[in-house]
Amino acid sequence: MGRLSLTPSFVPGQVLGSWRIIEAFSHPVRRERMYRCVCECGSIKDVKHIHLAGGKTRSCGCSVVTHGMTKSKEYRIWDSMIRRCRNPNHHAFPSYGGRGITVCDKWLTFKGFFEDMGTKPDGLSLDRIDNSLGYSKENCRWGSIDEQARNRRSTKLTQEKVASIKDMLASGVTQAEVAACFGVSRSNVGHIAQGSTWR
Repeated sequence: MGRLSLTPSFVPGQVLGSWRIIEAFSHPVRRERMYRCVCECGSIKDVKHIHLAGGKTRSCGCSVVTHGMTKSKEYRIWDSMIRRCRNPNHHAFPSYGGRGITVCDKWLTFKGFFEDMGTKPDGLSLDRIDNSLGYSKENCRWGSIDEQARNRRSTKLTQEKVASIKDMLASGVTQAEVAACFGVSRSNVGHIAQGSTWR
C-alpha cells in the first residue's frame, strides 16, 4: 500500500467513536484516502476517510456485542499506553513513541492486551521491566511500588515520569504510594493529579 504524502486528517492513536486509527494510506487503485482502524472489540478494518470524517461509521458494527470493559481500570491503562506511544498529539508522546517506545502488534487491541496481562491486581500498575524497551508480554508486569521504585533511573520528574504517575493514579495506586515510589512529595503528586503545571 502506498503511504500518503500529505498529512492525514486523522493520526495514529486517534479515537473516533469505537474506532482507533492505526495508520493512514492511499487506496492502491482508487487513490482515495483510507485508514486502517481497530474497533474496541478488536476487529481491524480499512475505512474510507469520508466515512470517518462524516460520522457514517463509528464502529465495525459490534455495538451490540462488545468486551464490556471500556470503563475498567485495565481498559484505561491500555488506552493510556496506546495514546502516549502512537498518538503524536498526546502530551507524553515525545517521551514514549517519540523516542521509540513501541506497543507490540498483539497489544494494539485491548483484547490482546487483556489476554496477556489479565485483571490488574489491587495496588499494582503496568510496569516495563526494561525502560528502554517497548510494551509487550515479555517486557511488562503488574509491578508493585517497590519494584517500580527500583526501576526508576532518578527522582527527577521528567515528562515520562509524570505520565507514569498519572497512569499509576488512574490504576488505583494512592498518592502516598506514588510519592514514595518516585521519591517526591505528596503535594507534587497531588498537583499532577489535578493537572497543574509541574516543574
